[in-house]
Amino acid sequence: MIDLDCVTKIYSKGQPAVNEVTFHIDRGEFVFVVGDSGSGKSTLVRLLLKELEPTSGVITVNDKVLNTMTHRAIPKYRRSVGVVFQDFRLLEDRNVYENVAFAMRAMGYWNRSIRKRVPEVLRQVGLAEKYKSLPGELSGGEQQRVAIARAIVNKPDILLADEPTGNLDPSNSLDIVYLLDDINKRGTTVLMVTHNRELVNKFRKRVITMKRGIIVHDEEEGEYIEY
Repeated sequence: MIDLDCVTKIYSKGQPAVNEVTFHIDRGEFVFVVGDSGSGKSTLVRLLLKELEPTSGVITVNDKVLNTMTHRAIPKYRRSVGVVFQDFRLLEDRNVYENVAFAMRAMGYWNRSIRKRVPEVLRQVGLAEKYKSLPGELSGGEQQRVAIARAIVNKPDILLADEPTGNLDPSNSLDIVYLLDDINKRGTTVLMVTHNRELVNKFRKRVITMKRGIIVHDEEEGEYIEY
């Protein structure tokens, strides 16, 4: 599903943000990527989204080699990858329904498909009754649920979550990871970047630990370990 082979990313100055990283993630896995600020976690997400090109090494996702992917092929590739960020990134002038529908319209779906799929995914994330609400009328946890609904509405194979609980209180953070776990159990591969020790230790998924751009630990049913 996701393969990195000796991947390095060096920005214009300084040490490598990611340094000879190698790992494989199977279809259907739920993986936490943890580490201190500056350890390379977010660079890893941007490489997987093909927002960045690796300096060296090979990235393969769904049997597609990202290194050789043409510019024209990138939008089609990104349809198979949902992404959730820490800061929600919702359209403030559109209600919950329209924020989620926007992702389908961008992919060229007909209105009939949108009218069927959006209510389904809003029920899945627990926001069926809030479909008319604007983002400013929602709590932080609810806004993140909208962002997750938008990320999964096109049924991606992979969901990348970059610090999705970073702006949330402990209760909402727990609810969000339960939701991601449910999405994973429905067949979506989930890679979640986090620095939340409590969540990682509670869910006991595979944990990849990064420090200064390298992988220092990779453990099934792992815990958050400081290095």
